[in-house]
Amino acid sequence: MIRHVYKPSKREGGKRVFDRLYRGRYRLDGEGRIREVPLKTPDKQIAEQRLNKIILDEQREREGLLAPKAERDAAKRRYAAHVEDFIETRRSVGRDEKYVKELRKKLLRLGQECSWEYPKDVSALAFEAWRSRQSMVAKTLNEYHTAICGLLNWLEPRIGSNPLRFVQKVESRGSQKRERRAFAMDELQRLVAVSGPRGVVYLTAAFTGLRRGELLQLEWRDLHLDAERPFVNVRASISKNHKQAMLPLHTDLVKALGRMRRAETLPMDVVFRGLIPRMTAFRKDLEAAGIAYVDAKGEYADFHSLRKTFGTMLTLAGVPQRVVMELMRHSDMRLTAKTYTDAGMLPVDATITKLPSLNGAVNPAPQLAPQSLVQARPALSLVVHETEVPHFAGTRMNTRFERDLALPVNECPAVSESEEWCAMQGSNLPATQGNMRLPGR
Repeated sequence: MIRHVYKPSKREGGKRVFDRLYRGRYRLDGEGRIREVPLKTPDKQIAEQRLNKIILDEQREREGLLAPKAERDAAKRRYAAHVEDFIETRRSVGRDEKYVKELRKKLLRLGQECSWEYPKDVSALAFEAWRSRQSMVAKTLNEYHTAICGLLNWLEPRIGSNPLRFVQKVESRGSQKRERRAFAMDELQRLVAVSGPRGVVYLTAAFTGLRRGELLQLEWRDLHLDAERPFVNVRASISKNHKQAMLPLHTDLVKALGRMRRAETLPMDVVFRGLIPRMTAFRKDLEAAGIAYVDAKGEYADFHSLRKTFGTMLTLAGVPQRVVMELMRHSDMRLTAKTYTDAGMLPVDATITKLPSLNGAVNPAPQLAPQSLVQARPALSLVVHETEVPHFAGTRMNTRFERDLALPVNECPAVSESEEWCAMQGSNLPATQGNMRLPGR
């Protein structure tokens, strides 16, 4: 073993000049290279003591008696400092800024309310005790669980095994406090009619399924209203799943957007600047349209309900679920069928009447349709009517959903091979499906 301390020196003006602080040089048995470390002291005895400690720690590491230096250094850093490092790595891999901010907020809140000052303070017992005191819904509690486990998994190479690895998530099935509903067509018609300039925002959300955040960043260059088959290009930079999608536009929506476009409009201008309402303004529009924010079934009609309306309209129009999934830009068909299809609007009563009778008699229609129990949710078997929509001259919409009345949707035009198409392509689908026209190549 080699081990000694020294002061580095250099020649200046023909004289040897020594540095003020000591350095150490050592080589452990069985190693081929000599290591040098700064000892940061002008005292030789202190320098020798520090070098001896460094050598002893390395020997203990080799024998498994001491944690590696990286783990020891990480243990000395505060919990909040590790959170900031973790957040920077999330940004570096391109995670959405909104997600990053929410993640940081959750992790810092956990550290403060669980009194986690250093990584060694993090424990399953402390987290479960904190979770038991919360009044949040199961989904939110599971988001906190995912956030802290993500941090601890990232820290494993530095602090060892994740102490929360055996903590289970909260059962969330059947515990949702808020269930959204879709708007009936007459409700959507009234909402568009009474909300003035905001009406085109609601119409766009309900006929494209675009989310609030996507609508906020939609630019006029994304709308191709003058194409043979008008469509909207949802850029990957504004899409929630970071994938480009080209969605066909309904004829009513094309006319409404065309009327709000001005001659001086630039391609990079935001389409709905200042028009997308906050929740307070949205609830006022609901009230003006005579729509309950919470209906008799306890279901909510919020802004995101417009996206659910889009999925429900497509389903009731008889569009195959695989096509609905593509138009909704989902990766899982179960999300399309369960979360974004309003089961309360499905014509279940009319379907039961089609079942045969054991005695050969025709099964009479039920006296009371389930949908009629909710005042704001009209029965689906009512006759289809057409009415004019105020503020949208020349636009006509159906006042009821019918399975055999599909909403016409124009195809997207062909694009060059250099452009990235979404999965909704016509190469493996028929050119038409009922009255729904699908994009082709």
